[in-house]
Amino acid sequence: MEKPPSHPAAVLQAIASNLVIEERKTPLPGPGDILVRNHAIAINPVDWKRQAWGVLIPSFPVILGADISGTVVKVGESVTAFKPGDRVLGFADAFATHNHDRAAFQEYTVISATSTALLPENITFKQGATLPTAVATASMALFDVLGLPREAAENSGTSVLIWGGGSSVGSMAIQLARLAGLKVYAAASERQHKRLRGLGSSFLVDYSSPTAAADVISAADRAGDDIAFAVDAISTADSLAPVVGVVSKSTSPKKKIARTLGAWPEGVVLPDGVETQHILGNEFTSRRVDLSVWMCHDVLPKWLERGELVPQEQNVVGGGVGALQRGLDVLKEGAGSEKAVVEL
Repeated sequence: MEKPPSHPAAVLQAIASNLVIEERKTPLPGPGDILVRNHAIAINPVDWKRQAWGVLIPSFPVILGADISGTVVKVGESVTAFKPGDRVLGFADAFATHNHDRAAFQEYTVISATSTALLPENITFKQGATLPTAVATASMALFDVLGLPREAAENSGTSVLIWGGGSSVGSMAIQLARLAGLKVYAAASERQHKRLRGLGSSFLVDYSSPTAAADVISAADRAGDDIAFAVDAISTADSLAPVVGVVSKSTSPKKKIARTLGAWPEGVVLPDGVETQHILGNEFTSRRVDLSVWMCHDVLPKWLERGELVPQEQNVVGGGVGALQRGLDVLKEGAGSEKAVVEL
């Protein structure tokens, strides 16, 4: 596959404006990078929030998006793990680098080889596109912020609470926790329980129930489990209060809550001995390159090929970069447990 001189991109020119399709020069990959011809692009909640509110955008115009899957076109200097023609999924890091060549919402994207994984033949491009941000954020939550071991043998007898398990990050955190040998307690809407039980949750509660936290505590007591670790994939005052309630009952000397977005909300009391830390998924490609390489190169392709890790269900909202605005609108309206994906 030859690199074209230019390609279409969906560009955000101002806050709360619709995406505009423009032609951009197709770049060459630098050292350690690869150029991917995108075949599917997934959309995350942060994308429509950045569009609607201008958050985390230092200047305009800007190209949004982080989740891609496609075919390698060219590899940069020192890249040996990939070659042209490889099917891959990858994390586009323009969110952190502010380099438009490294954004997802376009036909060709430059990504780091360290945050790229081979896509097995049994996984479609649209399935692969659902994974990068979810994998990066859940990995950082479990193995960086909470500091849990990656090997199952080292986690025997350790339990973790995943609040918001039906979300993209929550569902991935459940699966990664299971693969790491952790016992998973999860909170999600009741309609998600069957699916999440299949992904690895040992105990589930309806997070809308006023007794959800108490039910988790009672179940853990009956099983003889101590829940000192939690990932809150929702991270609002309504979700953090019960999460704090569960973790604060732990008798472990080490207690943490991992959360995904935003400052600690006013009105939620953080008990003594309970720690919190913001999960920064983009640090998967910078500060924790070691974690990224282990996940993307060593284990993720194998787990996908063997069916040990399941991609999120997709809501395919259209074809071509021109459909990305529709995808943002669908996600803003509420896409449920499905990931909005645009096929190219």
